[in-house]
Amino acid sequence: MSLEGVPSAPHRTFFTKSRMILCAVLLVLVGGAGFVYWHYWQVSSRQFRVTFLDVGQGDASLIQFGNGEKMLVDCGANKVILARLGQALPFYDRTIDYLLVTHPDLDHYGGCLDVLKRYRVKKIITNGKSKEGDSYWQAWDGLLRTVVDGGARQTIITGHDTERIGQVTLEFFSPDPRLKLQVADDDSNNYSIVFRLIDPTGKSYLFTGDMELPLEHALLAAYCPDLVTSTLFAQSRGCMRLAANVLKVGHHGSKSSTGWEFIEAVRPVTAVVQSGKNNRYGHPSPRVLKNLERSGARILRTDELGDILLPY
Repeated sequence: MSLEGVPSAPHRTFFTKSRMILCAVLLVLVGGAGFVYWHYWQVSSRQFRVTFLDVGQGDASLIQFGNGEKMLVDCGANKVILARLGQALPFYDRTIDYLLVTHPDLDHYGGCLDVLKRYRVKKIITNGKSKEGDSYWQAWDGLLRTVVDGGARQTIITGHDTERIGQVTLEFFSPDPRLKLQVADDDSNNYSIVFRLIDPTGKSYLFTGDMELPLEHALLAAYCPDLVTSTLFAQSRGCMRLAANVLKVGHHGSKSSTGWEFIEAVRPVTAVVQSGKNNRYGHPSPRVLKNLERSGARILRTDELGDILLPY
């Protein structure tokens, strides 16, 4: 006797085989999709590009080199950086080859604690400045020491230097004790790490941290003395030592930075401003924007565009 609605043995065998075939097909499709995803990220990670990350009122930039390595320049103020990195990198990638902190202001290094906790960081580059009375900086310094003890390398920029990463050259201009810098020793912004990057095509990027007018003037005096003394400065062709196709505008476009003389020396084609929407500091300054417009530079702002990926 058989019950209605209950498949006979041959039918059960058929359904079982069908489910097995379906599962196998699904596994193949999922595996194939995973391989395509993995291959896409492997290929894309071998292409040079710079992403200026939208972390609100702060700085963070991800540089991906053609040899597969990557550098994070600053981390914004908080763990928002993790979400931005999660969008820019594949989910399985938990390595940062170089973490460069331009200076110990919270809107530049605050999120670096979260980066050190989430990612394996191989090398950490700082300007060597400290904020001993700041509890947050003390937490950062403690974690930094732990990471270094665990095998990460630490480098402090102490003068003009160059470094080669794959086919990319980085030239460090600041901090440098030889610069004639008229500021106090505890000035944070004007001891920012400033460096120029030359990509494999010869295109240049100038990263400025929170550089203000005093450091701009010191760099001009050191690397462009003929321009500083020239009465025809405005008609000059710029300064070869500081010239850059892309300028990461100093101090979020504050009125205390990005003077006309410096813009004329750098002659940027593109100027990137990293600032938060409707921030209480009034960044970027209308004067800075006007001067950049006057120079003919294309202005890109994270508060308007979100993440900015270069080259386009």
